[in-house]
Amino acid sequence: MCKKSIIALLAALPLLFACGEPSPKTGDVRRVPELLAAVPSDALAVVCYDRLEEGLSLLDSTNVLRQLNLTAFKQSHMALSLCYNGSLVPVLALDAGRAEADSASAVSTLLAQAANLKLQAEYVRPDAETKRRGFLLITPSNAQLTAVRRHLSEHTSILDAPGFRQALAAAAGRDFVMFRGGGAPERLAPKGWLRDYFPRRALTRFLGSVADWTVLTPAAEGFDVAPVCEQDDAFYANILGSLPFGESRLGAILPEEVQFALALPVALPQLREAVDRWQDASVKLTAHRKRLETLRKESGKDPLKWEREQDVREVALVHFGGGAVTLVRPAKPATEREPRENPWRGFLPALYGDAFTLVDDSCTACSRGWQIYGSPEAVTAFIEAARPEEAAFEWPGKGYRFVIYQPGKTLAWGKKGIKLIWNSTL
Repeated sequence: MCKKSIIALLAALPLLFACGEPSPKTGDVRRVPELLAAVPSDALAVVCYDRLEEGLSLLDSTNVLRQLNLTAFKQSHMALSLCYNGSLVPVLALDAGRAEADSASAVSTLLAQAANLKLQAEYVRPDAETKRRGFLLITPSNAQLTAVRRHLSEHTSILDAPGFRQALAAAAGRDFVMFRGGGAPERLAPKGWLRDYFPRRALTRFLGSVADWTVLTPAAEGFDVAPVCEQDDAFYANILGSLPFGESRLGAILPEEVQFALALPVALPQLREAVDRWQDASVKLTAHRKRLETLRKESGKDPLKWEREQDVREVALVHFGGGAVTLVRPAKPATEREPRENPWRGFLPALYGDAFTLVDDSCTACSRGWQIYGSPEAVTAFIEAARPEEAAFEWPGKGYRFVIYQPGKTLAWGKKGIKLIWNSTL
């Protein structure tokens, strides 16, 4: 699979549970790609590029559309939509007037190729009324081709989908990839997606509430990311967008065999107030408070009081070769302490979100100024794990709202926006 496939982009989506600054509700769209007319209004994701050879590289290399010889159209405009019709179905629309060879011949050759691969394809003639150029449609699904035809005849498209024009404005006329919120993550996510880190159902349900649309536009080392949504506290994108930037020091203590790392700088009392607003807007505030009260009765300590006493500055989740742990960095470095029974079980997910849930958080210790939580085996393994030399990687530090890492990519929200960086040196 291509490292920059759509599935690889999907792997970044769960990381957006802790990000997102809403794009303006209004704004001028510098350019409306005319091929969006071929994208159905219910599409779950859209890839729109000026050059086919760049945009199609985002599609999984095993996909049947990648078997087409599209050399004659490599400079053509393209729009690739992912639709749901019992299963996830791609629909490729490409400008037929930009073929390097004779257009008519190139179109005929491509239609024949599609037929040999048992793909559904047709040429859509230019429309003088709308000044639309001729284009090709190719998809594995006859039902989906019929749906696109219906949209074209009714002059409806993704442009009519709620919030899409605002998302298009966030793309600012650049090439883009857009993912829909709502129930789309459940259908977009491949089976087994990040199952080692998060329960699928809870994760996809949460992602659906982050923003209406998530827009990725190509940047020097990866993509700029912009969640787009209304000014409503029910969207978690608005919650962390209201918080001040902080500092992450997690990079200094990560083991060599890190598989996944999430760092969330904590600003108090701003974070606590923002989380309460989100819980309230999501009609979950009463349940949230009951959860905290239950933990207080079980542990003998109010989690909110514990948070203030520790003066928490950063929380983190790390999966590595030795297991999974959560970590807390208090304002005053924690005194070294051997592993012992954890009296504060369940505190971190209750305070900072279910992303910080561990199967076993029965043990705690302190090392390198951090509090460590997890199973006895994982806590010990984390303390004893080999660590790379400081110069081996560069970890985003000051001026961030979160940092998330997986091998090969880093997602971080800094003062210059949210950046998805590929081929991280970490």
